[in-house]
Amino acid sequence: MSGFVTHLIVALLAGTLGALLGMLLRPTPAPVAVPGGEPPRTVARQHVDPGSGSRDRAGERDTWRCELARCEQAVSRSARAVDTVSSCPLRQGLRHVVHRMEAELPTVRTLVELGRELDGQRRHDATLLRVRRQVHAAAEEFTGFADRLTATVSEIAAEPDPARARERIEALRACFPLLPAMSAILDGREASSVEPTDEGQPLPGGP
Repeated sequence: MSGFVTHLIVALLAGTLGALLGMLLRPTPAPVAVPGGEPPRTVARQHVDPGSGSRDRAGERDTWRCELARCEQAVSRSARAVDTVSSCPLRQGLRHVVHRMEAELPTVRTLVELGRELDGQRRHDATLLRVRRQVHAAAEEFTGFADRLTATVSEIAAEPDPARARERIEALRACFPLLPAMSAILDGREASSVEPTDEGQPLPGGP
């Protein structure tokens, strides 16, 4: 009886060890491919320059603002020159001239915004060309007038005769308006629309 039990235990142990060895030695199953599936793709990262698509247009629009800045700088330069005049009546007369320059800056700003809007729409018609030409002409006009005004200030400083100095200021005032009316610009009548409007008016601070 004891021999039978011993053989039974040995048989059970052998079966258990065989099962364990079979589990350990079983090959790992390969992953099952999904029908129609695709392996993950490696996407190459591309460098995108921000704003590269609009650089040309932005640069073109900046030229509009540069022309406006030239006009604004001309007014500032004229105001600084006028502040150096020692005679109060003559300084007041020259400040009136600078105020006339400042009064025409809104026209330039309107033209610049209009030109930028037309450029943004990629319009290259006759209106855009007129606006572009007039904005550039305005920058030239303001800059040239500022040069003339600063030269007049230097002449006034060296002018012993107040009457002669007032004549020089009147000559500056006779140059206004510097720009044509907006309607004339849009209609293409820039050249014929700029006419002096206040020539011969009394000078503030004069006799």
